[in-house]
Amino acid sequence: MTENSPRFPSRKKTPSRRAPGWIAPALAGVVAVAVTWGIGSTVFHGALVDHGLPEQVKNASDDERTLWVQGAELADLAARANKLAELTGGDESEALANLGASLSQGAALLGELQFEEDSPPQVPSNYTPELAATLLQDVANFSASMPALEEPTLERNQLLSEIAFQVNLDALDASESLDEKNVPELAKPLSETTQDESSQPVSCLPSDDLLNPSTPVGEAKDLESVTVARALDRGYALDFALQLQAARGATAQVDGIEDQRTALGKQLQTLRSVIDTQCSDLRQPAYALPDKGLDNLDKVAADARTDFDEALVLAAGNSDGNARTTIANVAFNALRDESTGSPDHRILETGTGVN
Repeated sequence: MTENSPRFPSRKKTPSRRAPGWIAPALAGVVAVAVTWGIGSTVFHGALVDHGLPEQVKNASDDERTLWVQGAELADLAARANKLAELTGGDESEALANLGASLSQGAALLGELQFEEDSPPQVPSNYTPELAATLLQDVANFSASMPALEEPTLERNQLLSEIAFQVNLDALDASESLDEKNVPELAKPLSETTQDESSQPVSCLPSDDLLNPSTPVGEAKDLESVTVARALDRGYALDFALQLQAARGATAQVDGIEDQRTALGKQLQTLRSVIDTQCSDLRQPAYALPDKGLDNLDKVAADARTDFDEALVLAAGNSDGNARTTIANVAFNALRDESTGSPDHRILETGTGVN
């Protein structure tokens, strides 16, 4: 059995009764899934029932099991990253440890299920740049797509997309610590698409009220149009804040701010290109400043930048086909620029899982 082979639990084993991560998402409680997904959900469900697992496991939906499978893959990748970090030193060790931490966090947030007698994931016994490069390529490949859920929700897609971007960015940082000749060409997050989806534009926003992030999106079919419109809105809000910064700030800042606005304008133009040309371009909410915002424009601009980054990631995770790839590339470039100026910046925050 190879390292990445799925494993089906033996009927003679005694299962662990620890709750999956979406019930107990604490990072210290990370456990791993051991299932064969390709043989079908019905057989998998029958095996869980035979093992006498808790009701919340036996009665889990197909989407919940899909998340556990994703969590299992992340946990295996985390084990490899952490072991390689132990076996080497210097910048490589730190970068691999950071990657391992993000992978473990993602696994805990998605949820996992482990049978205590299962063999642990195979990990390397020595460090080589080639093994590190292979791991980074596997992480990037994992982040290049999202699982197809039967009942997608904004929350689930948000978490999946945040995990994809965070582990991909950490893998890229780790690749930069490798010897130049061993650096792999990593796939960008959420960059996989299918030919039959590539020509479908994003539809128009169903209602202006949905631009408000606190307004729930009632229909799964509206997730794409709403999240893309919100990303545009937050981009316009950032541009407005930068304009005010340039107009009211120190003269020495103006050139740098205008450079930011030029780059942002190109991002917004690319983002707008995936939307149906018949859709109106909603901008009005973007021009609202927080109370006393003019007194602290630096903070307003910084917060607007964070809002735009997060909205881009959310839009990428809720889009399909060519739109997803286009938005994901915009988000990836924006996040890379952000991490250059703020190396500790993370798109994935510690929090509760999804159910």
